[in-house]
Amino acid sequence: MESTRDVAAESHIGKILGERLCQKEIPAVTVALKREQRYHGKVKAVIDSLVGAGIMLL
Repeated sequence: MESTRDVAAESHIGKILGERLCQKEIPAVTVALKREQRYHGKVKAVIDSLVGAGIMLL
């Protein structure tokens, strides 16, 4: 991971988080965005990686 501040890094973090949640047998998480946050960019990368790892969103 060259950069820790780009979308690819966030995607990698989401993948690792998803794998660790699966190891701990946590099947679902809740995502609460603030009003000024939108579902795009880094936020989208993390959430999509979690879903890709098999984690359900509530």
